Amino acid sequence: MNNRFQEVGLALTFILYFYGAVFTAFTDRTIHWIWWFWSAPVFAGYVMLSSSLAFAINAGVGMMPSLFATREFLIVFLAPALYFLYRLGFSLQQLEKIFIASLVIIIFNYLFNYYRIDLEAAYFSTGYMSYLVTYDEWRGYRLKPPTFALLILTSCGLMCLFQPSDVLKKTGWLLVLALVGYVWFLIMARSQMATLVMAMILYPILFSKPNRINLFILIAPLGLMVLIAISNILIDGFMHAEGAEVRAKSYIIAWETAMKLPVFGYGQSSGYSKTYQDIFGPKFFPDDLGLVGMTFKYGFIGLVLYVFFNFYVTVRLLKVNWHYRRRYGTHNPVIWALFILMTALSMNLILNPGLAYMQGLTTAAFSLAITACYYEELGLKPRARKR
Repeated sequence: MNNRFQEVGLALTFILYFYGAVFTAFTDRTIHWIWWFWSAPVFAGYVMLSSSLAFAINAGVGMMPSLFATREFLIVFLAPALYFLYRLGFSLQQLEKIFIASLVIIIFNYLFNYYRIDLEAAYFSTGYMSYLVTYDEWRGYRLKPPTFALLILTSCGLMCLFQPSDVLKKTGWLLVLALVGYVWFLIMARSQMATLVMAMILYPILFSKPNRINLFILIAPLGLMVLIAISNILIDGFMHAEGAEVRAKSYIIAWETAMKLPVFGYGQSSGYSKTYQDIFGPKFFPDDLGLVGMTFKYGFIGLVLYVFFNFYVTVRLLKVNWHYRRRYGTHNPVIWALFILMTALSMNLILNPGLAYMQGLTTAAFSLAITACYYEELGLKPRARKR
């Protein structure tokens, strides 16, 4: 289908967005309608137009192919779409159930395609599927996993098991965890599992209560030094692994280009005009270069925006988590799982800016929407009350 399901998802998002925008405009006089209506198009418009125009100028090609190549940023319209639905009467519980059900469906879809597709043939093909299959000598041919869905369902399932609930619900989550565990076994993503475990360990030590933040501030300098040291070790291992010479050259190209084009970067390439490989060599892939690759594509403005939104979303989730626990005496599994995910992403920020791609953009949009709803539900933002 050449990724046409993505276009279907974006179309449905736009339908929900405009439906919610129109009805809230006529029925809800207390909503900050202008902000919620314009924030998503302004953000998406800036990223898409600046990156496509930058590439058109720098590569000497047309702008439209690059503009279409950035269409995944349109998923940020999901945030106002969900908030509008909440203001129209959808409960938070409904939104959370739909979110979890969607993630479970994604896992089933992954397993179905894992056994349906000839992975080796897909890897060597010239079609869209070749981008979805990866290979290394240790793990062989693998279908790229829905990592964010795995991380969220793992965290959410574990929290649901350890909180009071009925037997039927616990049984359901045991089945989900078994399904997710099987996918973890298939992909053998040790670094991602280790990062998830570390994020869960850090939560009770540093983030479980507001007064723990004092401890976090106290040890933050030490933690930063440790994080830099670990990053250096990982980068060193990364550079000494197979193909290290190619990676080192790619980093140098990306950084030097970012220094020459610091504001908007080089821009977003497109397979329908010119690719980065056509310009910088067949083995140059900026998406594999972490924050350096992001700075290469979007400039230092893009880098600052990414770091800001990474921590902005994290802080909002943490604040909602605290106030939810204070009111109800238990964790909200979805909010907690999203916070654990953001903690894991923050720990791996230098090497993997995951929020800049479709899975991360969708998760960030949902997180912004659900926290905005809880801000009103928990009385953290009393100015916009539901009628």
